[in-house]
Amino acid sequence: MDKSSPLVLVIDNSRAVTGALNAMRHATGPLRPGLRFEYVLPTGSTGRPVLEADGYVVHELPFVEISRRKADLLKYVPLLLLNGWRLHRLAQKRGARLVHLNDFYNLTGYVARFFSLGQLQVLTHVRFLPQTLPQPLARTWRWLAEHAAQQVLCVSEAVRSYFAPAHAGVRTVYDPLPARGEELPPYAVAAGSDGPVRLLYLSNYIRGKGQNFALEAFGQAYARNPNLRLHFVGGDMGMVKNQEFRQELEAAARAAGLAEVVHFDGFAANTEAAMKAHDIVLNFSEAESFSLTCLDALYYGVPLIATDCGGPAELFENGKSGLLVPNRAVPAMAEAIVALAGNEALRQQFSAASRLFVRQKFAPAHTYERLDACYRQVLARP
Repeated sequence: MDKSSPLVLVIDNSRAVTGALNAMRHATGPLRPGLRFEYVLPTGSTGRPVLEADGYVVHELPFVEISRRKADLLKYVPLLLLNGWRLHRLAQKRGARLVHLNDFYNLTGYVARFFSLGQLQVLTHVRFLPQTLPQPLARTWRWLAEHAAQQVLCVSEAVRSYFAPAHAGVRTVYDPLPARGEELPPYAVAAGSDGPVRLLYLSNYIRGKGQNFALEAFGQAYARNPNLRLHFVGGDMGMVKNQEFRQELEAAARAAGLAEVVHFDGFAANTEAAMKAHDIVLNFSEAESFSLTCLDALYYGVPLIATDCGGPAELFENGKSGLLVPNRAVPAMAEAIVALAGNEALRQQFSAASRLFVRQKFAPAHTYERLDACYRQVLARP
């Protein structure tokens, strides 16, 4: 690797492999070796070996997020200041002039910029819908991003709408398509089969990600089509509250008499294989700024049903390359499942149309090449 290339430190709060972390991997990979990237993760993050396998240098800091737990609140400000100083010193040591905050709420980069006396440049990525957060916090983070960061990148127009319309430093940069392309044979809709119709819900077990709606909608749809099968796949990120959520879902499936047709599995490293083994992908999240899961399904040509919860509405054309259903509307979700599962021709249409649509809308010029231009613009500053 050319060590004369500018170095960007990417700061990510992910304690496990998340959509945000994967999106950055997909975006920074094609920009090497013109730029060098090193990642800074929370201490003990399971994302570290994944990044190191991609050839990235990974550093760790003991990030603490704002939460309702008193212990975290007491530690937050002291550790924010300490981590800001550590990041400043790390940037000095590694020769980095730019930090990329991959989390809107990670303020460490702003503190590091303060300690650098304004020499360290900051780029902030907004990967969730600020509209859904407690507004006193969201407005504070928005003010910091607009005034303390040199660039603010929004993953969708739904996110961009939260910021000042005329702010020149705020722009939309879509996440890119899978960096490695398709490694398996192209997906083909099963033709003329009387076998089960396999539905996939690929998401970490986090409240708000919509698994509860999917389970309820599936129960209604299964009563009308007993050939349906539902497969939940996702990690719990090692967090007790996520483990409890998965247990609640499993208990609900048993209570509804669906244990034989609804299955739960853990994290899947190979998203492509998981998606291509199913007939329909579901995403019924309550709020999504973008949704890498939806993008992957569209890219691989696996028919998709998603909620109108922010970013997904920008990823495909409703009725032409996928189905968009109202947010939290379980009857509409069930109706869409029944309709798509029972219409092979429509699944074939969606499979072909989605592949074409995302390859045009999320071409390199609209994704990682635009990110590269943002980096260059910030690094060109004296």
